[in-house]
Amino acid sequence: MSMEARWTTACASRTWFWTPCARPSGRISSSASAWWPTSNGTSAFRRRRASKIAKRLAGSGKVDFLNIIRGHIDHDAHLTNVIPIQGMASSPHLDFAGEVRATTKFPVFHAARIADVATARHAIAEGKLDMVGMTRAHIADPHIVKKIIEGHENQIRPCVGATYCLDRIYEGGGALCIHNAATGREATIPHVISKTTGPMRKVVVVGAGPAGLEVARVLAERGHSVEVLEATGEAGGQILLAARNPRRKEMIGIVDWRLSELERLGVPIRYNVFAEAGDILERKPDLVVIATGGIAQNPVLEAGDDLVVSSWDIIAGVIKPEGPVLLYDDNGAHTGMTAAEMIAATGAELEIVSPERMFAPEIGGMNHVPYAKAFAEKNVRVTINTRLKSVRREGNQLVAVLGSDYSANASVERRVAQVVVEHGTLPMADLYLELKPLSHNLGAVDYKALIRQENPIKMRNPDGEFDLFPHRRRRRQPQYPCGDL
Repeated sequence: MSMEARWTTACASRTWFWTPCARPSGRISSSASAWWPTSNGTSAFRRRRASKIAKRLAGSGKVDFLNIIRGHIDHDAHLTNVIPIQGMASSPHLDFAGEVRATTKFPVFHAARIADVATARHAIAEGKLDMVGMTRAHIADPHIVKKIIEGHENQIRPCVGATYCLDRIYEGGGALCIHNAATGREATIPHVISKTTGPMRKVVVVGAGPAGLEVARVLAERGHSVEVLEATGEAGGQILLAARNPRRKEMIGIVDWRLSELERLGVPIRYNVFAEAGDILERKPDLVVIATGGIAQNPVLEAGDDLVVSSWDIIAGVIKPEGPVLLYDDNGAHTGMTAAEMIAATGAELEIVSPERMFAPEIGGMNHVPYAKAFAEKNVRVTINTRLKSVRREGNQLVAVLGSDYSANASVERRVAQVVVEHGTLPMADLYLELKPLSHNLGAVDYKALIRQENPIKMRNPDGEFDLFPHRRRRRQPQYPCGDL
């Protein structure tokens, strides 16, 4: 039996990838990538066997390095053990990869949620790895190495582990980043913002959520004079809600990085300023950007709108879960599922109802895993293809009437203590509507011109005092990654 055949037999429970790559000299170099099992009860025997196989590969003369990956990918839940997402352990297989290197004395590469430079340095300094893979970290910021070399490590945009990128890839989409709009769009959106060659403008940005902070950052990088007005005492908008889920607290990195960048760029943020038209006019801006976001809204019900509470109230802790709870989600993104996860964590009896063919269709497979795990462990009931029609009170209970889009005759009732609803957001457009008649462009933006990278602001009102750019937002905008927690 050949060595290759013996390896195939010995590695029946593993998957091996042989990857040839050309060296500058013309010689073909190869790597061996091993997917090691991580089932419950992994024993010292398994580790010894893994080391033995690695030694065979290293001594074969057929490979130049080992790329160690631990786990298997036959299910979404198993995939997240190989590639951990937000809320899971960082660099969970680094020590194992280091054991392989120590045993084989052979070059080892490894990648599995090594998201920061400090961990990468540790891996090299401690002799665990010869090269560190930081895939998602480079999707968030492709200039990590350049910034380290130039002494600007503090400017590295952090990967927050949201895994929006990989969920898109595994479902046939492009590798986009939840908080770097340039990633995957490099042909039209630059990672490095150049200074404007046109006139410097005075800009007022209203709203310090992720959209407002980002537009302020980009405009400041362009060289404009920017001021941000925020109605509350803290920046972050809906990201602050998302981060209230302990498992998703890393989302706050989206805000923290932008605040750090705005401080570097000298952009002031005025907190506790509920901006009105007078606040804008007294600043005499050339450009006003409205990034005031939205507020939670209820679905259209036949009756009982005053008897339901929003998912935002649950997430913010304004209202405590009181079981049994029925959570109706026809938005299908993180907001509803975050509220459901937090309700389930209290031990309250919970049923999730969705009019969709599957629950949370806007959440990718890898992000689906922790929600599904929490619901399975807390015995949460999930009902699909069902719409909440109305709510009424009977004694100390609420009666939720459920119907179906597939049959006008279908009707069932649930008796619960609390009905929680998630129906997307309603834009906070009051200031924008007030400023429209005072602007040069009457608040209109030519989005086709914007996509062509042409001036999207057209003169419509010669008597206007500034250009007005609205934060465009639909009721449901799940494809804008920061638009729904």
